Amino acid sequence: MADYTRLVEELRQLNPYERVGKDFYDQTGSPLRHGQYLYLAKHRLNPKLLSTMNNPSALREQGQIVAAFHERYGKTGLTESDFISPGCDIEVEQLLRYVEIPTHSHEFIECAFVLRGSCIHRIDESEVVQREGSFIMVPVPVRHQLIALDDAVCLTIKIRLSLFVKMSIPHLPAMVYPLSFQCGQDPATESMLLFLYEQQQSRLPYRKELMESALTCLITYILQKYRDTMQPLYNIPIRDQRLLDMVNYMYDNYRTITLHSLASHFHYNDSYLSRMFQEQAGRSFSATVKDFKLRKAAELLKTENWKLEQICEEIGYKDTRQFIRSFKAMFGMTPDKFRKRNQESLQ
Repeated sequence: MADYTRLVEELRQLNPYERVGKDFYDQTGSPLRHGQYLYLAKHRLNPKLLSTMNNPSALREQGQIVAAFHERYGKTGLTESDFISPGCDIEVEQLLRYVEIPTHSHEFIECAFVLRGSCIHRIDESEVVQREGSFIMVPVPVRHQLIALDDAVCLTIKIRLSLFVKMSIPHLPAMVYPLSFQCGQDPATESMLLFLYEQQQSRLPYRKELMESALTCLITYILQKYRDTMQPLYNIPIRDQRLLDMVNYMYDNYRTITLHSLASHFHYNDSYLSRMFQEQAGRSFSATVKDFKLRKAAELLKTENWKLEQICEEIGYKDTRQFIRSFKAMFGMTPDKFRKRNQESLQ
């Protein structure tokens, strides 16, 4: 097994944007804002701009950059064409410290592995601390935010959706919500991840093929060894272990689950379980199941050329018209428009 000690130490060092972010944090107590980061990136981190970032003209430009960013990616999410390099199906990056990365969704699959330290992962109102050895897989429609704390060394992996589907990883759960695995201090997991990063940096022949094989091995190995640690990360705060077990069961059986079948499985009265779910999860049983189904539908609209009737059958929706209304209420557009926007972004 390769010794990547030196590579980890290199990753601990702050890059130029992180150094600027740390200086800003030391002065203000806040990380470099997203608009400031985009402004500096646009001007290739020109040192002359660092002392004038808060001048009126610079602030106006930052506002314009943020507005344009939101206009382009606010509804559809970060696109593969803009956030994965041409000719690449996999891209590995280090999560920036002292730089704000705002809440976002994306057209690609994103994974994150915490090598050292810890990160904060936010999904709507839910917040989870991801510590060393934590591996996260984030599906397409989910809005989330990853924040690297100052001691963190975290690598993110962007995977084109077409490649992820082609990989056909055995026994991978349906990714309705982000999945978290706890790998601990496993040298095999860490070595496979660092091998991916090293290959990307090397620019050597066959690196694309090696990265694809290595990523398949990494995810399959994690499923083999750490599947029992898997936790879906929900956009609802759940602190009661009994309720978490129930939601995990719903997650696995969302297509056909009913309140009665859930209550029977966990030996509860239907009405009591309904009240408990509403009080402790802050939302109803039916709203949670609908959320699971619609997120799965969004994933299918991006990956399959199925008719809406087929998608409804796959996710357990009996009424196509009701599905269209529910989908539009959640995503702000009809399923057909959602699919069309995704296809246009891939051209």
